[in-house]
Amino acid sequence: MPGTLAVLTMTRAHHDALLGQVDGLSVGSVPPDLHVVISMGDRDLTRGRLPLGTDRWRTVVRPVPTDRRALPYAAARNLAAEIAIEEGAQILVFLGGGVLPGPRTLERYVTAATEGAAAAGTSGPVVWSGPMLDLPPVENPAVGYPLRTLHELGRRTPGAPDLAPGQYRRDDRWHLFSPDVFAMSAEDFTAVGGFCPDYTGPGLEAFDFGTVVSGHGGSLVWVGGTEVYRQPEDRLSPEQEVKHALAHTKVWRERWGAEPGSPWLTRLVGEGLLRQDRSGRIAAG
Repeated sequence: MPGTLAVLTMTRAHHDALLGQVDGLSVGSVPPDLHVVISMGDRDLTRGRLPLGTDRWRTVVRPVPTDRRALPYAAARNLAAEIAIEEGAQILVFLGGGVLPGPRTLERYVTAATEGAAAAGTSGPVVWSGPMLDLPPVENPAVGYPLRTLHELGRRTPGAPDLAPGQYRRDDRWHLFSPDVFAMSAEDFTAVGGFCPDYTGPGLEAFDFGTVVSGHGGSLVWVGGTEVYRQPEDRLSPEQEVKHALAHTKVWRERWGAEPGSPWLTRLVGEGLLRQDRSGRIAAG
């Protein structure tokens, strides 16, 4: 299936949010050819108990080995990409399980991945990214969000530039990259080797991925008009953040031989949850 578009989703337990994403895909200007959903320890999802199917695209659900104390987001993204590429997908759009696409999000990512390199002035692998807007709690869960007017409800998260549709902007600030929404060609994702699966739980796996892409001469490029909308989700407790931060810092040291220069860790140090000794080494606060 040359030129096919795959949407890749990793999730656990947030069934209403996932079904909302499927609804969002169905009203978009360009539907995917394939939707790969990776179940992270979600028995109902793995056993096909959710109505994810549609006659507009193929849906593939696969489980990934999961420790529920630290979900394997990195490994799940790699598995989703592997499945999609095996099915012939050439454009990969990654969406977190709680993310709703805008009406032309997929269309503009396809244009970027197929035609945008020259306009963006890139020559190596490209991570195409866009702004994310936070949604308030849904008023009526039985009805869901009004998918055609999400732009009236969403609150823009900081960092992403405000671009007109069709505009591109390169950015060296990889700490702004969110793995909850980005696109790559299958060729580029394969070339950089995907995410490091040694990271479990959320944290430095995205910053690490950006470092790898940069090392391959790649770029982060913002794409105008690719807004997505993040449904409310449970936030990590300070204790959970510290646990993930220490585990991820250990993996980073083993991979890169240095301490990670991540704003996330800087914030945790500033809040007293972590500390940094005179050599710069991160430790529990």
